[in-house]
Amino acid sequence: MDRRSWLPEDLRAYHRGLLLRLLTEHGPLTRRDLAGASGLSIPTVASIIGELLAARHVVESSPRPEAVAVRGPRAGLLSVARHAHAVLGVDICANRIRAGLCDLSGVVSEVVTVRVPQGRPPADLLDLAVSAAQPLVVSAGDRLLGVGVAVPGPVDQDGRRSLLALPLGWRDVPVAELFEHAFGVPAVVEYNVRAMAVAEARHGLGIRAENLLYVHLGEGLGIAFLIDGRPFRQGAHGVSELGHYQVVDRGPRCSCGGVGCLEAVLGDAYLRQRIRDAAGQSPTLANLTRRRLPVLELLDIATQAGDGPAAEILDDVVTHLSTAVAVSVNLLSPARVALGGELATAPKDVLERVCAASQSKISHVLRDQVNLERSAIGRYPGLLGAGTVALDRLFYRDQPPLAAPRRPPPRQA
Repeated sequence: MDRRSWLPEDLRAYHRGLLLRLLTEHGPLTRRDLAGASGLSIPTVASIIGELLAARHVVESSPRPEAVAVRGPRAGLLSVARHAHAVLGVDICANRIRAGLCDLSGVVSEVVTVRVPQGRPPADLLDLAVSAAQPLVVSAGDRLLGVGVAVPGPVDQDGRRSLLALPLGWRDVPVAELFEHAFGVPAVVEYNVRAMAVAEARHGLGIRAENLLYVHLGEGLGIAFLIDGRPFRQGAHGVSELGHYQVVDRGPRCSCGGVGCLEAVLGDAYLRQRIRDAAGQSPTLANLTRRRLPVLELLDIATQAGDGPAAEILDDVVTHLSTAVAVSVNLLSPARVALGGELATAPKDVLERVCAASQSKISHVLRDQVNLERSAIGRYPGLLGAGTVALDRLFYRDQPPLAAPRRPPPRQA
C-alpha cells in the first residue's frame, strides 16, 4: 500500500468516498444506517455527512415516521444529489469521437458523435474531441466535476497518458493534460474496455458479482477483469492482448503488424470484405449488403434463410469468439461474464450460439459456476465507462469531492 494512504487526510477522503458509494448504491439511508454499513463510528459519519451537505454533494429529506428516535443521531434520510454534479465522458475510437455528460446515477445525456477521417495526427484528433465536447462543458457549468477519457490501449498508472493506441497510431500522448488545459477541470484517462468493465460493475451485471470478466467485440477484441469491483491491471503492459493471439496462418493483416490475429479475423472490415466476396455466389448476401446492417445481424438473417456462405462465415465467428471467451474464463475464473460491444446487440440466436460454444470449451470444473450474459450497460458503453472511471477517481475514491476548479471562459465560436 502507498504510504501516503495512511495519512489522516487520505483516510478521511477514503471514508468520504465510502459513504458516497453507499448512498449511491443503497440510499436513501440515515446516519445510523451508514454507520452500520460502513463500520465507521456515528460521530465520524455525522462529521463527514456535515461536510458533504455543506458541499451540496448530499441532500437530506424528512425522516420516516418510524425512524424518529428519542436519542441518538438525527434520522433524516440522506441521498446523493445525483443531478447536482456531472462528469464529461469522452470515448475516442479510430473512426469516431463520442462525448456526453454522465450524472452520479450513471445516466448518460446530451450525447455528441463526430466522425473522424482516417490518419489524423494525435493533436488534430484531440482538438476535434475538445471542440465536440465544448458545448457540453458549457451546458454542465458549475456542475462539472471533471473529464473521463476512454482510449483503445494501455494507459499509465496515474491515468494521464495514452501509452499505445494502435488503432489511433498513438504512442505516449498526454491526453489528460490537454483536456485539463482546455476545460480547467481534472481529467483521467483509461483503457476503453477496462472503463466499460468498471461501468458494468457499477451499473450492470457486476453489481453483486465477486468478480467480473468483460469481453468487448468492436473495432477490436478486448477483455478486462475486475475483482471486487476493482480493475486488475495485467503486468507491465497494463492490458490483456488476447485480441492479438494468432488463430489463422493466412489471415488479414492486424494493426499490431501480425497476421491472422483474433482481432483482425473478427474485425468488422474483414468480415464485411468476406461477405462482399461471398455475395458474388449468393443472391441473399448480395441483397443484404445493400442494407447497412450490423455484421452479426446480416450473417444471422442470411444463415436463417439457408445461405451456405453466410453460415460458413458465421461458424468461423462463433468458433473464434467462443475460443477467446473460454480461454479467458479458464485463465481468470470469473463469477460472471459480460459480453459487450457488438455482442451486447447481437441477435438472440447468435448470442446463444456463442454462449453454448463457449460453455462447451470451458473447463468442466468451472462450467457450472460461471454465467455468460449480454452486457447490461446500454447504448453508450464507452461513454458510461469513461464517466464512471472519472467519478471513481474524482468523486468517490481517490480524492475529496471538492468543488470544480475555476474554468477558463468558453471559446468563442
